Amino acid sequence: MWYWKVVHSVRCYFDKYIGFYSFPPGCQPGFFGPDCFEKCIDTCNGCNNFNGLCDYGCIPGWIGYFCNKECDKGSYGIECNGTCGHCRDVKQCSNVNGSCLTGCDAGYKGDLCKSQCDRGSYGIGCNETCGHCRDVSQCSHINGTCLTGCKAGFKGDVCKTDCDGGSYGVDCNKICGNCLNESQCSNINGTCFTGCNAGYEGDLCKTECNRGFYGYECNETCGHCRNKSYCFPINGTCLTGCDVGYEGALCKSRE
Repeated sequence: MWYWKVVHSVRCYFDKYIGFYSFPPGCQPGFFGPDCFEKCIDTCNGCNNFNGLCDYGCIPGWIGYFCNKECDKGSYGIECNGTCGHCRDVKQCSNVNGSCLTGCDAGYKGDLCKSQCDRGSYGIGCNETCGHCRDVSQCSHINGTCLTGCKAGFKGDVCKTDCDGGSYGVDCNKICGNCLNESQCSNINGTCFTGCNAGYEGDLCKTECNRGFYGYECNETCGHCRNKSYCFPINGTCLTGCDVGYEGALCKSRE
């Protein structure tokens, strides 16, 4: 009994002053201490038999001599060397593997939210489709803004709105021609889908009828105008009067 007390006192002395134990060899893995009753912390990769220090490092997500401190917010992994991605809430980035537990910020995808949306998509979950961007590769993966502007016929930051009625083209800065129905003017290239008003011809209906013709599709022939250049292209009226021997607004009746 006296011998055990002396040995025990020596062991305690060394523990207090120089941190050394004279233990019996080999605790079971996961335990430490004089009688191997102390359990290593679960976040250790393995602790030593003497004082429980995590000599072999921590499992991912934990740091400290005893692996009892989580990675700081925004970091994760072995020795907290990983940087969290674009999590919707960085506080919800797993300290273990970096997974974004509540999803990604707009414009990003994947478990770690480090991958941008595929070209042509944007927003939360990358579930929005880019509009009519002039260059789809210049569609913001975050909010869909077309960074280099819209294709012909569209307007707005995301280029999803047609030009207003009566305009068309790049930046909607061109005016539709004399379409038979203004709403039937292509917002992209100005083509009049239903034809031209009387007096005009061509796809855009911006060209007056050739001299001597008037009406719809310019298929009417001017009368005996004194000057055919003054035959009104819309209804054929002779603006400077008739040749000798003819009368009427269209100068098609003999006197």
